[in-house]
Amino acid sequence: MAVAEKETGNTVEMLWDQKTQEVHGGQTWRACGDSFVDDFSVTTNALGAPAPAVAAAAAALAHIHHYPAADTGDALAAMARLTSFPASQMLLGNGASEFIDLIMRVGPPGAFKPGPYAAAYKEYDRAAIASGREVLAPDSTNAAGVTVVIHPNSPTGDVMDLAALDALVDGATGLVVVDESFIVFEGPNWRAASALSLIDKYPTKVVVICSWTKLWSCPGLRLGTIAASPAWTTTLKAMQTPWSCNSAAQAFAVAAAGDGDYLRRTWGTQPGWKRQTEARLRELGWTPNAASPAWVPWVYVDTGGEATARRAADVAQAAGVPVRWCQSYGQPAFLRLGVRCPASQDVLFAAWAQAFGKAA
Repeated sequence: MAVAEKETGNTVEMLWDQKTQEVHGGQTWRACGDSFVDDFSVTTNALGAPAPAVAAAAAALAHIHHYPAADTGDALAAMARLTSFPASQMLLGNGASEFIDLIMRVGPPGAFKPGPYAAAYKEYDRAAIASGREVLAPDSTNAAGVTVVIHPNSPTGDVMDLAALDALVDGATGLVVVDESFIVFEGPNWRAASALSLIDKYPTKVVVICSWTKLWSCPGLRLGTIAASPAWTTTLKAMQTPWSCNSAAQAFAVAAAGDGDYLRRTWGTQPGWKRQTEARLRELGWTPNAASPAWVPWVYVDTGGEATARRAADVAQAAGVPVRWCQSYGQPAFLRLGVRCPASQDVLFAAWAQAFGKAA
């Protein structure tokens, strides 16, 4: 077991097998102990998991002596209603991570190319390397078997509009995987911004992966989908691990997908909380990514230097509000903060004000 980078600076040293794993948010909160307040290191919904869905998952535990539905039929039907996309062209699985690995194993041969951002979600790199693929630079002009666009991009929060995404797919030589794990945060008209609309136009060239653990704040449960053409769906299903979506996750999906009130509360709160966070960061003299829309549920901020970012992460950890230091993305001067409620923000910014001598 190799010791990974100190994800939150000097304070907490996390153990990762760096030969097979990527550093990820959501681990350092345990080290806070009784001082834990809230986790800014992840980009899950600040509202927490929808209560009716949690209750449905808990009720499903009464049936754990049975195998889960192999076809995930009820859950897929619920997801189809939510996404307005055919259930027959969608697979449900153990988080997006299952499909990230799957697509690298069964996608067209050739190199892997991440989308056009200097920093992007690293699990695709890990899966590509594990599958024996060469990893190209984002600005490479070489042909790729699999190109991945994170939409919106993590950690930067940039969003490619659908026309630009269409052009990218049109010019690609292989398969384009669009990761839309946060697209529903966009608002009631999110489907108009989604790459799901490109699947019929480019049936051999586009698949869409979504981690629903972000929107519904349930990463401990694991829930993801992959949407594709009928041909790609058949290919992927043949290689998917059987029963990879457990009974509790399926029950959760059915309840959460029908919870319109939860979506409305999400759309009504997150953008304001993000803009509040950005304003408070500017008071510290730091620079949030101004190109990131208000609906993207995190803030990517330039602190001005690696030492500042590292110290800020240490201070946040000690205060029970861990943040994501972006050293693992190759951006050591940057932090990523999940959008959180004003009360949690108060704790974080009070700690930073004391440490950096600025107003909270």
